[in-house]
Amino acid sequence: MSDTRAEWMGRYEGEVARIFAEASGGLPALPASLTGLAAALLEKFNPVSSNGRGADGGTNYICFLLPLWLKEQTGCGDELCRDLAIGNVYAMLHFFLLDDAMDAAAAAGVGETRRSLALGQMFYEGFRRRYERHFPTGSSLWQRYGAYLTDWAAAVSEEGERLAEPGDPAALARKSAPVKLCAAGLLLLSGQTDRLRQTEEAVDLVLATLQLSDDWADWREDLAEDGEKRNAFLTLVRRTLPPAAEQPLDERAVNQAVYRNGCLRDLARIARDHHAALTKLPNVPRALLSFHEEIVIGLERDARGAAELEEKLALEGGLSVLLSNLAKK
Repeated sequence: MSDTRAEWMGRYEGEVARIFAEASGGLPALPASLTGLAAALLEKFNPVSSNGRGADGGTNYICFLLPLWLKEQTGCGDELCRDLAIGNVYAMLHFFLLDDAMDAAAAAGVGETRRSLALGQMFYEGFRRRYERHFPTGSSLWQRYGAYLTDWAAAVSEEGERLAEPGDPAALARKSAPVKLCAAGLLLLSGQTDRLRQTEEAVDLVLATLQLSDDWADWREDLAEDGEKRNAFLTLVRRTLPPAAEQPLDERAVNQAVYRNGCLRDLARIARDHHAALTKLPNVPRALLSFHEEIVIGLERDARGAAELEEKLALEGGLSVLLSNLAKK
C-alpha cells in the first residue's frame, strides 16, 4: 500500500468494514425480490470485502470516507460520523441505480429497470433515516441538500447538450454535488458553518479531478455511445483538431491526440493545478489531500507512459504503426 493510500484509506479500513456491515443490516425491510440485488450491490461497493471493489474507487470512496476524514477537525463523535457514512453509502447506491436506469433505459428490460428504481427508493429511505437521526426535517441542512440536489439534476439533465469543460471544476463536480452534504452537516453540528464555502470548494476540486480521471478511463465507452460531449477528456481531444473540423471523433484521432499532441499531459496538468489550489485552501483534511494526490499521480503516470512510448516509437519509426493498430482495436 502506498504512503498516500495508507493515509486516506489504510487507517480507516476497520471503520469502513463496520460501516458496510451496519449498512447491510440497517435498510428498511425489503421485499424478497430486492434483497439479493441489495446485498450484491453492498458487497460490490465494499472496498474491504474479499469480493468487493469499492466499485473501482473514485467518487464512491469519498462518499463514505469524507465523514471520517472530517471527524477530527469537527470534533464530532464516532456514532455521528458513522451514521453519516452509512447514510452516504445508501445515497451513493440510490444515485448509482437512478443514473444506471437513466443510462440503460433503452437496453434494459422493463422488469430490471423497475427493480433498480424500486431498490433505489429504498436506499434513499435508508439515507434519510440515518441523517434524520441527527438532522430533523426542519434542520437547515435540508436546504443545503436541496441546493446540492438541484446541481445534480441540472448536471444529469443537461449532460451531452454542450461540450464538458475540463477547465471548470465547479461544473465538473455538479453531478456529485450530494457528496458534500455530510461535510455541511458536520460543520453545522460543530458550529463551523463559516467554513462551509471553503470546504465545498475543496470537495469540488477533488470531485472535478475524479471526473477528469473517470473521463480518461471511459473515453472509449463514451465515444462508442456517442457521448463525446459529456467527456471532458474528449473535449481536450476535440480542441487539437482544426477549428473548422466537424467530423466525429474516432479512436485514431483520440490516440493521435494522446501520443502526438499531449492531450493526456494537458489533462494531468489540469489535475495538478487543482491540487495546487487545494493546498492553498485552509483546513483541508490531510487524508483528502492524500486521496487527491494519488489520483493526480495516477494521471501523471499515465501521461508519462504515453510520452515515453511516443518517444521510443518515434525513434524507431513505429508510431504510425501503433496508431493504426490502436485504431483497429
